[in-house]
Amino acid sequence: FNDPRRFGFMLFSEGAPDTHPMLAGLGVEPTGNALDGELLASLLKGRKSPLKAALLDQRLIAGLGNIYVSEALWRAGLSPLREAGTIAKPGKKAKQQRDALAEAIRAVIADAIAAGGSSLRDYVQTDGSLGYFQHSFAVYDREGEACPKHGCGGHIERIVQSGRSTFYCRSCQL
Repeated sequence: FNDPRRFGFMLFSEGAPDTHPMLAGLGVEPTGNALDGELLASLLKGRKSPLKAALLDQRLIAGLGNIYVSEALWRAGLSPLREAGTIAKPGKKAKQQRDALAEAIRAVIADAIAAGGSSLRDYVQTDGSLGYFQHSFAVYDREGEACPKHGCGGHIERIVQSGRSTFYCRSCQL
């Protein structure tokens, strides 16, 4: 397959794959029901880092990349700048936020898989075809455009966090 940025590899192992040293430290898969609001609370409790940076930590949740985290945070209405541990706090509002985030992560990943991934400059599928999820981006790479959330009125901004571009709407992502 074509993976010039080295985001993927193939591993042959005689033992259980999750015990291999290259995989043993990876966090939960974002595609199943294991990722819910309560798991997010336990993973993020006490973390002072920005929420986006915490979600990109592969030791917490495996497979989340820059595009999908930006999109999930927008869907959940959460700022990438907020302290990660704040969604682990007790209370109804924090519970609603972490439940919304877990659902948004699962939905973004499912939508991306259904669309064949995101083909930017250097990604194609194994058969050489392009993915189409990039045509569904709400915020990623849409700096300066109007926020697509109905009634928001804000615009998509681009900031840099940990050397990575982050796209979000300051008006509706709190």
